[in-house]
Amino acid sequence: MTFVLATVYRPPGHHSDFLKEFADFLSEVVLATDKVLIVGDFNIHVDNENDALEAAFTDILNSIGIMQHVSGPTRCRNHTLDLILSHGIDVNAVEILQQSDDISDHYPASCILTKTVNSTPYYKYGRTITSTTKYCFLSNLPDLSEFLSMSYSSEKLDDVTEAIDSLFSTTLDMVAPLRLRKIKDNSPTPWYNEHTPTLKRAARKMERSWRKTKLEVFRTAWRECTLSYRKALKTARSDYFDSFRRKQT
Repeated sequence: MTFVLATVYRPPGHHSDFLKEFADFLSEVVLATDKVLIVGDFNIHVDNENDALEAAFTDILNSIGIMQHVSGPTRCRNHTLDLILSHGIDVNAVEILQQSDDISDHYPASCILTKTVNSTPYYKYGRTITSTTKYCFLSNLPDLSEFLSMSYSSEKLDDVTEAIDSLFSTTLDMVAPLRLRKIKDNSPTPWYNEHTPTLKRAARKMERSWRKTKLEVFRTAWRECTLSYRKALKTARSDYFDSFRRKQT
């Protein structure tokens, strides 16, 4: 497991470059690590839903699966500018500590980080395959020479195939039996589906290729894969919440 802690300060003023650069940064850090915590003064009025910068910033967070935890004014002028952003981390007990304006016109924000645990495990069957399983399987496999040396009519071929398959299955159950295992889903983004992890792996593969070779073709492929991942994640998130709302009605 990897953990990234980042501090961000965005000066007031022009923001188009920041939105693009911050979106690229989030995409890369989420692809490269398991848990992310980003704090800092963003100078974005996230408390104002009618603010164009706030809308664009929030859309970026939602599209990548980043949670924003601060609510309430963090500055003496009653705006929420100092933020706590997370991915894959359970953030609790967020508190804004008001202090004298003689010290700073911003208020410190505190939180408690806890390990994300899902209390609803599920179970599935699986085998334990090790480096010695192959040799144990071969040593316990019955002699198949009588099956392989004889010629069979097409009518009996299916019966022979089923008999061999049964022997293989019995031997495998002997050396690597199926066992019921408890599986806990600790995914910080429950809207992940079977498609998004594949795109994430592809993007990381292109990133490794680019860092190793510095070839432009891999850098371009890395960017395209990252954009595809972000688009798929945003769609999956929208579908997840649409489905959740339908279940509630």
